[in-house]
Amino acid sequence: MAGLKGDIVGDWKYDVSYTYGMSRETDQTEGAGNYLKLLQEWGLEPSNLGNLQDPNTTFTYNPNSCAGSAGCQQSSAFSTLSQQGAAYSNYTTINHSLYQLRDLNLRINNNHVAKMPWKNGGSFGLALGMEHRGESLNYTPDPNVVSGNTLTNTQGITSGGFNVTEGYLEGRLELLRNAFLARDLTIDAQGRYSSYSTFGSTKNWKASINWAPTQDISFRATLGTSFRQPNVYEMYGGQALSYETATDPCAQVSSYGTLSNAVQASCAKRGINTATFTQAGSGQVATTTGGNTKLRPETGRTYTFGAVLTPRWIKGFSTSVEFWHYTLQHMIDSLGTQYILDSCYTGADTGQCSYITRNSGGQLTNVNAIDENLGNMITSGIDWDLSYHLMVTTRDVFSIENNFQRLLSYKQQNTAGGQWYNYMGSLLYQNTAGETSGVPITRDYLTLSWQHGPLSVSYMVNYISGMRWNNGTANLQPVGTQRIKTPGMYLQDLSMTYTFNRWAFTGGIQNIANKKPPFVASATDNSVGGMYGSYYNGRYFFLQAGMNF
Repeated sequence: MAGLKGDIVGDWKYDVSYTYGMSRETDQTEGAGNYLKLLQEWGLEPSNLGNLQDPNTTFTYNPNSCAGSAGCQQSSAFSTLSQQGAAYSNYTTINHSLYQLRDLNLRINNNHVAKMPWKNGGSFGLALGMEHRGESLNYTPDPNVVSGNTLTNTQGITSGGFNVTEGYLEGRLELLRNAFLARDLTIDAQGRYSSYSTFGSTKNWKASINWAPTQDISFRATLGTSFRQPNVYEMYGGQALSYETATDPCAQVSSYGTLSNAVQASCAKRGINTATFTQAGSGQVATTTGGNTKLRPETGRTYTFGAVLTPRWIKGFSTSVEFWHYTLQHMIDSLGTQYILDSCYTGADTGQCSYITRNSGGQLTNVNAIDENLGNMITSGIDWDLSYHLMVTTRDVFSIENNFQRLLSYKQQNTAGGQWYNYMGSLLYQNTAGETSGVPITRDYLTLSWQHGPLSVSYMVNYISGMRWNNGTANLQPVGTQRIKTPGMYLQDLSMTYTFNRWAFTGGIQNIANKKPPFVASATDNSVGGMYGSYYNGRYFFLQAGMNF
């Protein structure tokens, strides 16, 4: 990064900078299986060499398929390869990626453009500027991985980028300072115009007000728009083949309760007899994922209201509470494989059926789940923060820090203009759109600390409320003793730090109670790592040393 900053005239200041960043990576994987060479050693010749992913491919047996190929060992698919045979069918994949960022910024500001002409009037400040930013990404997997000629998942090439030119203007007006019932009364307004090379221009704005009647309390409110462009991965990410945990509805019709008849009828229309049909693939379904150049930006509206209390008569104490409400449109994400299957076969959203492919035997061969603009989302909640530092002696300080979060609503459309789903208090254990782990109603983070000279001890508790399992459309209902929810979870940690000159020595215990993660139906870890990963190691002891420079 290079830049200049300085004074223009009076209180006007400028700041101009240019940033260039690059990340280049090459990775190699040894021992990757070459699919064609393996088939050759087994004597199996595919009917469609041009598309090895074709589910209708047939094979012809050739007992002399290795003839004329040095190192090739004629083998059987029902026996172990020899060391020489394994060496012939294995190779090293080489993948390359390059990400680049270019950013030009020009900022001009003056915090004292004018002083308000009335008694106790404050200053008017102004800031304006422009930015031109460009991002590009190129990821080139090994040619054999791109063509599907490996025993790894197929991955497409990622290549693309965008640039944006923006201009912004922000004003800050101190209406009153140190006046009666107005120790501070300030309003702030800002606007931004952006022109993207990918999808045109957009305007966004935000306005806020802060009112502190006295030194002990202040009130604040904000109202504005939000905007998120699809990133280079979401727009240009190469399509890849993944095997997602999902169950074919035609293989478990009875589990759909009142919708069983609808599922059975949908399967029958596709020539599947649900009484005899069995799903192949061990509960995994081939799913195509990746970017989408047709994506549009996420947009939204935000408003918040809050208050901060810092009473002078309780030294070291402060607390704040804030209500927030977010609305998002055109959310960028991908639908879960199970959600697509369920939506199609229950009739909840028959448009999802176009993303599902079966072979002539009725087995699922692919579900298309690339990134797309989904529906809208509405959520609101309350955050309450508390901080108290009590000096017991000249060398002893006791501290309490607590952050409490309470969700009031969480509704979401998984398709544009589609049905609204209430996900509040739900654990989305099947990788559903939007939230991919869970939406707990309550979270709380508590820290108790004691500082005695160079020694400090901290006790931390993290709480997540219990959640009902949700399959993407509804919370599961109890059937006999079937498990359908997770309990509230507490995670307790303890640490101790001793400082000596520039050194800091820290030791502690994470997950003091050796709490285990709750069971959640999953083919990978029998829980949800995104939500409960901190419990996976059990009780954990650690020691570390560091130096401050």
